[in-house]
Amino acid sequence: MNEHDRHEQEQRPLREAGGGEAEGFEDAEEELIEHASHGDPAPDPSELAGDPEDPESAESVYGEADHERSSETPEADE
Repeated sequence: MNEHDRHEQEQRPLREAGGGEAEGFEDAEEELIEHASHGDPAPDPSELAGDPEDPESAESVYGEADHERSSETPEADE
């Protein structure tokens, strides 16, 4: 058996089991190309978005600002 035939025989179980495929990335890439080429329109994000929040509504609650402490001390600059 030559090297090419041996390689083909070793690779056959992988091909039969779907080995070497990129775990669905090909399907996702095809869908991305389809949407980009305007063949199958993708959903409009503005239709999927919720209603904007009204900052003046009674339900608006503001939290306290975060305060981060520095690990650097004034002595470290000396």
